[in-house]
Amino acid sequence: MKQIVIGFLLLCSCALYAQDYFPPPFTAEYKLYANDISVGKGIRTLTALKDNKWKLETIGETTGLIAFFKHIRIEESSIFTRVAEKIRPKEYSYHQTGKKSRTSTVSFDWSKKKATNTFKGKTKEILLEEGTLDRLLYQVVLMQELKQGKYRLEYKIANKGKIAVYTPTFIGIEKIETGIGELKTLKYERISSNKKRRSILWCAPTLHYLPVQVEHVEPDGDVFTLVLQSVEGLK
Repeated sequence: MKQIVIGFLLLCSCALYAQDYFPPPFTAEYKLYANDISVGKGIRTLTALKDNKWKLETIGETTGLIAFFKHIRIEESSIFTRVAEKIRPKEYSYHQTGKKSRTSTVSFDWSKKKATNTFKGKTKEILLEEGTLDRLLYQVVLMQELKQGKYRLEYKIANKGKIAVYTPTFIGIEKIETGIGELKTLKYERISSNKKRRSILWCAPTLHYLPVQVEHVEPDGDVFTLVLQSVEGLK
């Protein structure tokens, strides 16, 4: 039954981009909530660069009164190549400033089939497997694969000095309210390997399966949610 419902949704949107299932450049703006209280904003952009290179970037920060007491800014980016539909990350970076500062980078050398990961003041090498992605890039590949009609998803991620496997699980179809109105979405859940964290993605078929709502549940029970407010490039 799941396959039938998802197939119907795919048929409604597949004609727009013909056989190129990769999303076009876009800019999406989000509102950030912490335990249902508005605390900040976020923006995600996909940009085409030269020489078949692309950049996916996400910036989030606290705003308003919350920022006066606890200003946090997170910048995350992925530079990758896309040749003959093969997507390979080249440089990943994560930088958080505020009460706690954190930095993590991954440099991919596909000619040597290894990546160099620097995090928490230490550096580790990772042996690359074909299809390995970074923590940010997998979400745009997820958009591409949902557009192709896949719904069983699995991604190999270079993170914390090793290859982790992310397996978002299809939960169902759900309508949600966003800043651009009500949207029908496919709902996916990913539980961390230690079972302590949970992430949920609501992906809208009418917006090339962009995650229009993203929820992270922390081990202490705190819930952080991004909800789409506006988007350019995907309509």
